[in-house]
Amino acid sequence: MSDSVHPRRPGVRAAVWIVVAIALTSIATGVVAILTEPAVEGAGVVETLQSAAEFSGTIVGFALLVAAWGMRRGYRIAFVAAVVLVGLSAAHGIVQFRLVSVPLVVLSVGGLVVLVATSERFGRSSHFTATQVGALLALVGVFCYGTAGAYTLRRQFDGVEGVVDAIYFTVVTASTVGYGDVHAATDPGRLFAISLAILGPATIAAAAGSLFQPALEAHLERTGRRAMTTNDTDAAGGTEDGDAPQIAVLDGDATLAPVIEGLAKHASVTVVTNEAAVPSLPENVSRFVGEVTGGDTLERAGLERCEGVLVAAVEPDADGVVAAARSLTDARIVAVAESDSSASLTRHGADVVVTPDPVLVETVVDAVLEAGVPDSQSSASAASQSG
Repeated sequence: MSDSVHPRRPGVRAAVWIVVAIALTSIATGVVAILTEPAVEGAGVVETLQSAAEFSGTIVGFALLVAAWGMRRGYRIAFVAAVVLVGLSAAHGIVQFRLVSVPLVVLSVGGLVVLVATSERFGRSSHFTATQVGALLALVGVFCYGTAGAYTLRRQFDGVEGVVDAIYFTVVTASTVGYGDVHAATDPGRLFAISLAILGPATIAAAAGSLFQPALEAHLERTGRRAMTTNDTDAAGGTEDGDAPQIAVLDGDATLAPVIEGLAKHASVTVVTNEAAVPSLPENVSRFVGEVTGGDTLERAGLERCEGVLVAAVEPDADGVVAAARSLTDARIVAVAESDSSASLTRHGADVVVTPDPVLVETVVDAVLEAGVPDSQSSASAASQSG
């Protein structure tokens, strides 16, 4: 038996928490920077950068919270965004020229080191639908339309003199806040403001709906499936899901059927597989049919809630299955595979790699050698093995 265990590298959870810490520090530093004076007063471009950094630092902090949410689900694009935003937060701390910004710079540099060390953990691809892409483009288009229009028609407004004023008017109007400090003074300006007031909220609502609808549907689907599983288990007189550990078996083939039956006696087991694998399962084991290397499939199957993951490392997708599982969970991953693939599986996130052939050899050798043992001992050993 080959039991290969590697030291746990910084996981998804550690990277997410440090990004959250940087986000909160960036927000707090930005607020303090607005209320205090810089240690070194700049002039010209430097002064402009200092003023911009006071406000944009808080925006970067909130954007980092969104990136942390995506990283928690293993999205590669969220990881890349977090790296860029953490670099920006460090730059903000430097440009602000304040002593209170030192912790932000130090934490951001340390965060970049952690993110680089955990880069392999974030391999989940994000697939945007045509509707989502269209909604995002529409949102950007409305913002550009409002900014360009307000600046071009600045003489038709009271309070619009530069690009910043145009951006301010666009955001305030499109978000329906409407402070009233910037308003149209002529009919062309009023018509433009009406068009922006109609397009802005409609586009924001469409973008929010298209982006969050898939996540909401997936959550409702998981909730319904959990309720059905709990009801079925209670009706059978078994243990409720909340009382038993949850185990996921990925890409289970016929060789894992006895292992699945054994796990089902002690845990709530979900097998994620295709139609061909594991044709028969115990009644108390639920099956989830889908692509085992797909992050969306594993997320809908509830991999994030599982306390252990068993992978039948079937070539050539063994590494992909382990990597997909590791991108969603920090739970213990055990892979059953050939001995020559143990190093690769460990590198992609498996905690333990078991090769069944040596176990079979040792068992057979022990059984054969029992022939040289006295009958009484042989009978006792055989009885213990059969039991």
